[in-house]
Amino acid sequence: MTAKQKLGQRIGLGFTGTKISDEFRRLVSEYKAGNVILFRDNIESASQVRKLCKEIQEFVQSETGHPAFIAIDQEGGAVVRLPRDMVNVPGAMALAASGKPENIALAAEITAAELKRIGVNLNCAPVLDINCNQDNPVIGNRSFAPVAKDVASFSVAAIKAYEKAGLMCCGKHFPGHGDTAVDSHLDLPTVDRSPDELEKRELIPFRSAIEAGIPAIMTTHILFPQIENERLPATMSKKILQGLLREKMGFKGLIVSDAMEMKAIMDHYGLPNGCVTALSAGVDIVYICHESPEMEASLKELSAAYAEGRFDSDMFDASVERVLRFKKKYADFGLDAKDDEENLRRRCEQNASLTRSTLALRYPDQALPPLGNQPLFAGSLAYRSTIASAKPDSVFSFCHWFAEKFNGLFLETPVDPDRAEIDDIISRLPPSSSIVFGSYNGHLNHGQIELAKLLYERAKQRGIPFVCLALRNPWDLSLLPEGAVGLALWEYTEKSFEAAAAALRGEFTPSGRLPVLS
Repeated sequence: MTAKQKLGQRIGLGFTGTKISDEFRRLVSEYKAGNVILFRDNIESASQVRKLCKEIQEFVQSETGHPAFIAIDQEGGAVVRLPRDMVNVPGAMALAASGKPENIALAAEITAAELKRIGVNLNCAPVLDINCNQDNPVIGNRSFAPVAKDVASFSVAAIKAYEKAGLMCCGKHFPGHGDTAVDSHLDLPTVDRSPDELEKRELIPFRSAIEAGIPAIMTTHILFPQIENERLPATMSKKILQGLLREKMGFKGLIVSDAMEMKAIMDHYGLPNGCVTALSAGVDIVYICHESPEMEASLKELSAAYAEGRFDSDMFDASVERVLRFKKKYADFGLDAKDDEENLRRRCEQNASLTRSTLALRYPDQALPPLGNQPLFAGSLAYRSTIASAKPDSVFSFCHWFAEKFNGLFLETPVDPDRAEIDDIISRLPPSSSIVFGSYNGHLNHGQIELAKLLYERAKQRGIPFVCLALRNPWDLSLLPEGAVGLALWEYTEKSFEAAAAALRGEFTPSGRLPVLS
């Protein structure tokens, strides 16, 4: 292989739009970039993205001589990239609420089938982080649980299902993004824990994943000062990637970076320097996800670093060999002539059943009350709480949707109402047979919880039922007044709304269990 071809195997690029951009073609042709990552703005339908993946494979193979890893973040729940005409499964913590590892395995099986039918061969999931910090703005219910052993057991179920399906999965974010209240998309977090402390918590799911044969692990852009004494995040730290992950933990799979454009890297190190340092530290594939002038600047700097001998040659060649070895196993599979509609219908039915199994009552022995003939639904639109999240539909409204289904009333509220806004909402409450409030990360938007408390009090005064539906993280329910009925839906989507509506109509009793912070 030429120097460009070797370097290209360690680069993953994204591009803008639903067709291969001219800029992407130019950069792949010039720098032989061998891997691609897709985001929601690359995708509009199953048929479109299937055609796109086919064209990507043909183009990358013609330029590099090897198939491309086509990666995607299809975790389920809050982080999905697939369109509405495909199956998006519930997220990690929602699935764990069912208490059944077989449900997590089924969700991975469904996701693998959906990705393989469009030509995606690398899923950046499951999340192995432990959501041990309730104020974590970016992980939350993307994690299976707040407890290490639960994350470990549930993630192994997913890993084995992906492997059985023949789709490459990737655990993230090493060595752990759970114990921070800072989003690395927006700044550079620090986890100030000793190696022994990490061994007792953060590293437990990663060890279990490695033992289960996970083929890839994604790094995190977080400082761990008690492991790396230089001011380098895990993605750029040889001590963490080689010393800890490779040597101490024995990981032999691919190490891939999180998006290098995140502000944790861009604002503190610069994208070109970050990419070079990451490859030097032991990242096998560095992902530059969004077209910008810094993308080509980074590719030029990587090429210069290789030409100037700034990379360890033996380590570099071993990395290239590793990438090609995993591509041989996972990247080169053909697409069927057409989608199997019967299997797709079956997966949709399985997903509906999975979604119902995730709904969790605040008090398992407290039944959902009847809503009466004119319930009032109040709540905000969804907002994009983190860049990793799926971009919400700006017109899809919780309160409108439920009011239509139950012939009720609605009040759309701000995401984080202030005192004046709360007082105005309370003053405008119409007569109703019940009050249903939809919270969306109320534990981070405290105005929602203050409004929920006042709505609960008003319902008590009127002698009508009150229910709070937690539409993302379940911690909101613990902030309600004692005795208030709550139901965790986990995500602001139509399929979770349909499941909740069925529960509110009494068609089934939610059986999920809420996690408890350790």
